[in-house]
Amino acid sequence: MAYAGAFSGQIQQNMRGRFSMRDAYNSLQMHNNRVSWRSILYHNIARPRAIFILWLACNGRLATKDRLRKFGMLESDECCFCHNQETIQHLLFECHKSKAVWKEVLDWLQIQHEPLSWDAELAWITQICKRRKWRGRILVCAVAETIYAIWRLRNDTVFGHDVKNSIGREIIDTIVYRCWENVKLRPHLATQMI
Repeated sequence: MAYAGAFSGQIQQNMRGRFSMRDAYNSLQMHNNRVSWRSILYHNIARPRAIFILWLACNGRLATKDRLRKFGMLESDECCFCHNQETIQHLLFECHKSKAVWKEVLDWLQIQHEPLSWDAELAWITQICKRRKWRGRILVCAVAETIYAIWRLRNDTVFGHDVKNSIGREIIDTIVYRCWENVKLRPHLATQMI
């Protein structure tokens, strides 16, 4: 109720006899601090489902086993690929399965990088996006698609579905398909595939 009162007071103060849509919109906007990783979500050409999973991961909301155990939904928080605790950090970067996937994708992109902690990776990806136009766009797409593929591989393993061994090749094919639709990225992608 206090928020509605503040909203109407600000509109009346700014209106000066006329309604302004801009004033109404600005009043409704929450003035929160912007997150540093927002640039990896905007104008990302990855599939919408991959961008959504990336957004969940950036907010720390993926339903990893450690989170599910905290909510009392699981008794064990053991990784389905190894015997370590399944956290977002472990699942996406430390597990031997995810390391192999990242290595294959980064080798294809011709990027020499060893994944570190989640926060360090977000900072690294954000910096690449700001500095390199076409390379950053392809990398952001690759990151979203790789995180989605690792998450999907984890879910398929946990729920007993068929697991494919060529996950890295599928990610690369998806990146090529999504980036090829962008006319500006086509020449750079063609040189990447040679």
